[in-house]
Amino acid sequence: MAFYELIRFDNTLTNWLIYKHPVDEFNNQSKLIVSPGQIAIIVHSGQIEKICEEGSYRINSELLPFLKAFTKAFFGGKNPYPIEIYFVNKRLKLDFLWGTSDPIKLIDPKYEIQINVRARGQLGIKLTNYQYFFQTLVGTLMKGTTLYYDMLQSFFRGKINQIVKKELSSYIISNKITFFEIDMHVDDICKVITEQVKEALQSFGVEVVNLSIESINVPEDEFDQLNEILHKKAEYEQLGDKVYRTTRGYDVLEAGAKNNSAAGTFMGIGIGQDIAGAASTSTIIPPEPKEEKKVEESNTITCPKCKAVIPADSKFCSNCGTKISKVCPKCGHEVDLDDKFCPNCGENLNKE
Repeated sequence: MAFYELIRFDNTLTNWLIYKHPVDEFNNQSKLIVSPGQIAIIVHSGQIEKICEEGSYRINSELLPFLKAFTKAFFGGKNPYPIEIYFVNKRLKLDFLWGTSDPIKLIDPKYEIQINVRARGQLGIKLTNYQYFFQTLVGTLMKGTTLYYDMLQSFFRGKINQIVKKELSSYIISNKITFFEIDMHVDDICKVITEQVKEALQSFGVEVVNLSIESINVPEDEFDQLNEILHKKAEYEQLGDKVYRTTRGYDVLEAGAKNNSAAGTFMGIGIGQDIAGAASTSTIIPPEPKEEKKVEESNTITCPKCKAVIPADSKFCSNCGTKISKVCPKCGHEVDLDDKFCPNCGENLNKE
């Protein structure tokens, strides 16, 4: 019986993660070749005996001291060694995709409507703690079995989704960011999420090299709703309150005239059946906010004695009774109490 003498794994695919060599008995003529971008894990009796970096290795007692105990006189004096060899891909995986499995329900901090936020992006990862990863997540495989990076997506999808939902919603709410402003904060949001994902995956022997956010979006109908609110707000600010209310009132009238089925609805608010003709715009246009009527300054004067505001044509102050005007003793022209000289004849009004 011949034993396997060349142990290697050649695969042109880049998405493989771990491969178990199909032969598990070798002899001291066997040679292990670990290609660039790989490491080899040698397992004996359920324990990891050696982790080999890229290079060429002779399977003998110098590499694996426990082999000294193995002797079998038959097989032409050559010792068969029952060991398992796993090849692990240590290249960077930069196109590891992530995305929220279901939308994040939020209340937009500015427009106060519910939105369903979704996010997706890419992750760059690589294995660093091979032994811990192998012992924790892989275990024993069937001969010739290949595991792919899809396995990691299954392992970590739930954890990444949990982190993204928590950090994204927390950032939006705490910073009061409306959906239209999210793009300006993508870098900051990405940094927060990256730190949390790094910490979570590191505990499994996986290093996060980089994380990017490709898109943060909401369903099309919710985006249209937000746009409509934004346009109405801009229209209101440009037209002013009174013009905006009048314009919106005429819009309702026009819509009612075009849709007879809406007549019953308008009747309920006092417009009547003849929508286009008999409807009064005052029933449609929202009333302007009531404001207290202000007395124009031109119609009032201030009492020179008690400073009370009284009608401009008052002869006496209604608050203190002071005479508001006096007559020039020389020409009889009516003058104010504060006048020092008559504006008509120049008489000194302060003479005793």
